[in-house]
Parts: sequence; C-alpha cells; structure tokens
Amino acid sequence: MAYTSEIEKLEKRWAENPKGRNFAPLADAYRKAGELDRAIELCTAGLERHPDYVSAHIVFGRCLIDQKNDSGASGVFRKVLALDPENVLALKILAEIAARGSRYDEAAEWLGRLLAADPMNGDAGQGQGGSSGGEAGPRARGPARTRSGTARVPPGLGD
Repeated sequence: MAYTSEIEKLEKRWAENPKGRNFAPLADAYRKAGELDRAIELCTAGLERHPDYVSAHIVFGRCLIDQKNDSGASGVFRKVLALDPENVLALKILAEIAARGSRYDEAAEWLGRLLAADPMNGDAGQGQGGSSGGEAGPRARGPARTRSGTARVPPGLGD
C-alpha cells in the first residue's frame, strides 16, 4: 500500500494530540488508501470537537463522494460554504454533484458563483461558456443560458 508510511507518520502525530486538528490529514490519507469507513469515523469524531474546521469538512465530503453518497456530500459542501462562502473547491464540487443529478440549472448557478469568487477559474469559465483561459467575459455574471433561456449544460459535467 503506497500510503502506509504516510499513514503511520500521521497516526503517530494524531496519537500525540488526539484532540487537535491532526485528524483531517490522517482521515484524508485513509480516504486515499481506500479506508473510507476509518476516514469517515475520524472526520465525524474530529468535527464534533472542531465544527468550524473547513479542511476537515472537505475531507469528509470527499469521503462521501468516494462512497457515491452525493446527497450527503452536498450537505457537507454546503456546510463548507456556510463557513467560507467563496470556497472554490466546494462550489466546483457542488456544481459537479448537481450535474450528475441532471440538475443543470443548479450546476450553472454553482458555476456562476464559482466565477464570481474566482474570475480566473478555467473550469468555471469553460462551464459557463468562457474561454479555456478562464477569462471572465459577459457570461461570468450569471449562469450560462441558451437563446431559449434554459441553462446550458457545462462541458464535462453532464457526462
């Protein structure tokens, strides 16, 4: 297992201070190693002590995505936005989750918020119909729309 030495190092650091914030990097290492149950358990316990720890919420949300639990992950990433309203990762992931659920208007709204938070974001620029360089043109002001007024499906998000 490629993550064994990293996990051992992080487990030692966490054991030295189990009430600290060292749980998030350890949980992420567990997640990357495929140990989702351990990662989720660690995030849940750690977030009880540190409910405003944005990075831990992100790790927790990624664990839920890895479990194919888009509904649970959506709730976690919405919590991230409650703590950090312009968190570009949360905005991008919420757009991806909405698109996977065929909620393209919602995906376009998330991408619009992403562009507002990060006008140079290439992913959002492409999803909004901007150039691949992430230029924020007129479409950066709101969700991309077709001439009929319906939301355009962001490339790569409807697959």
